Amino acid sequence: MENTVIITTSWDDGHVYDLRIAELLEKYQLQGTFYVPIRNSENSVMKPTSMIEIGKRFEIGGHTVNHKYLQNLGDEEASYEILNCKSVLENILEKEIYAFCFPGGKFSNRDVHLVKKNGFLFGRTTRFFNTTLNNKFLMNTTVQCYNHDTYTLNKHCLKRAYFSQLIKFGFFFDYNKNFRKLASEITSNMILNGGIFHIWGHSWEIDKFGLWYELEETFKMLSDIPNALHLNNSTSWKLKKSFADIQKK
Repeated sequence: MENTVIITTSWDDGHVYDLRIAELLEKYQLQGTFYVPIRNSENSVMKPTSMIEIGKRFEIGGHTVNHKYLQNLGDEEASYEILNCKSVLENILEKEIYAFCFPGGKFSNRDVHLVKKNGFLFGRTTRFFNTTLNNKFLMNTTVQCYNHDTYTLNKHCLKRAYFSQLIKFGFFFDYNKNFRKLASEITSNMILNGGIFHIWGHSWEIDKFGLWYELEETFKMLSDIPNALHLNNSTSWKLKKSFADIQKK
């Protein structure tokens, strides 16, 4: 189990283009979790019928009621955003949801506590370059489907003290400009040692910047990794946590 490669994907904001993401995931037999707010003043949110359609094949997770950054809210409003997004989505889907993603990747310790208190299994962040589950409640990611510039990647690594990643990826032009090449490089290194490869993005952003071809090529590459497990976020979390608990005994 320790050398197993787990592939998981996640998609934020519940945009109508998520339906296209779902089609591509199905085409390449990949799994994913779609984090859906009930409303979003910045972008349109898919209709409940589309949520149900995606929810039949993939996991749906909570993303607050109004896509608000929780750390900017008072206790009562933050609790409302977290609890009510869960209850509304569960009423639409007619099943329990376990995964939560912090809008904008913004959160405080209080918000982590509220997400846990309101029945979610974990809170997904936007921290990338992670291939392990090293936190008891926060689920980090590996690569974002966006071609970040050198400054952004280096700043992220320095902020998180990811010095090995900074040395390996931060100064190499071939990798820091293209998420597909970065994904290929990271997964190639994981084949021997195992771990969780977690790619995430926004479907509206992929469309806005014309990244559909790169996304499909990335999906094709991920689907060809030998003996990899393709799981949604919650199943990945449960499996790795179960293995970690066994190791402690």
